[in-house]
Amino acid sequence: MLLAACAAAPPADRPLLPAAADPTRQPLERLLQSGVATPLTLFPVRVLGRASTDVAEVLGLVLERQGMSDLQLAPAAFEVGNTDWLALPTQFAAQVRATAAAASPARASLYAEFLGDPTQGPTEVRFVLVDGAGEVVLVDRQLPADAAFRRTAGRDPDPLGCARLVAERLFELAGWRVVPGGVADGVFARRWQQKSGLPDRAERAAIERRASALREQLATARFVVLPTLWSGAEVVDTDRLAAQVVAALGCKSAVAGTHRLATAATANQQQRLWSLAKELQQFQQQQPVDADYVLAVDIGLAPGGKAGFVDLVVVDRAGAVVLADFQNDQHAAFRRRAPTDLATAEAVATDRLRELLR
Repeated sequence: MLLAACAAAPPADRPLLPAAADPTRQPLERLLQSGVATPLTLFPVRVLGRASTDVAEVLGLVLERQGMSDLQLAPAAFEVGNTDWLALPTQFAAQVRATAAAASPARASLYAEFLGDPTQGPTEVRFVLVDGAGEVVLVDRQLPADAAFRRTAGRDPDPLGCARLVAERLFELAGWRVVPGGVADGVFARRWQQKSGLPDRAERAAIERRASALREQLATARFVVLPTLWSGAEVVDTDRLAAQVVAALGCKSAVAGTHRLATAATANQQQRLWSLAKELQQFQQQQPVDADYVLAVDIGLAPGGKAGFVDLVVVDRAGAVVLADFQNDQHAAFRRRAPTDLATAEAVATDRLRELLR
């Protein structure tokens, strides 16, 4: 698709984009030169007609992973009102001039919109980039037929997939290169860690040491497998999962437990995973079962199995986390099985246990 800037005539079935930006202008040249060091303010992303700071944070995290180090959130949303897309870049530029240019003349601002609905998924992803002087620099609009859309939002039809699309197009149009490893400890990474409950670096290292210990003693390890968290119509057969665990790991034994955990529903899968880990820790510390390790699995599948997730957590006898892993339709282990029912989704979990421990 196009830098609003370098477009030839649009296809007949596509509305005209906002006025083209001349790539020889100084604002674009400055953007190209500053690269990933460009100071950038992210405005709340409009999703399903509502401005979302949470989704802007997801976009910030993706941009940090690509190497942008000077990112911040706008203090207030861009009020779109009934503005048509063709007029929106000019209106956004006017707001930037009125609120940001005097304070941060070098800071660019980005506003994005994700269009679609919860059942159909994303149908359009678009964004506007304005420089600190309030001049429109880049405008982009992606549809499902576009290659970048198919690679990102088409494969991952949620806010993260759409955010990846914006980031990919921004870097492509601005001529920036992704920085290997990204930003190690960025503002949005810290926000994400805090929201998701992800342990700090020291605890993650301790978890890996406990996982290494389990690998060494796997043949003698005894597991208790708790009933799978599952909202489908099928009856949970914990004995089946326990048998799969023994077959996958070659451990001494795995028996079915009876206590069913509960975890809060959230669109943040990492947050859901670490909520499950906390629940399992508390259970084992307060009502310990007689086993070397305790396994809990949490599964959710969309109708038809086109999307979903499989989370697993293992704690040791003391309730310390040994493994915490999540898979969804963006991961190879999930796609290999393409689960449409509970038994196949549980097989994804045991596949991951084998990959992580053997």
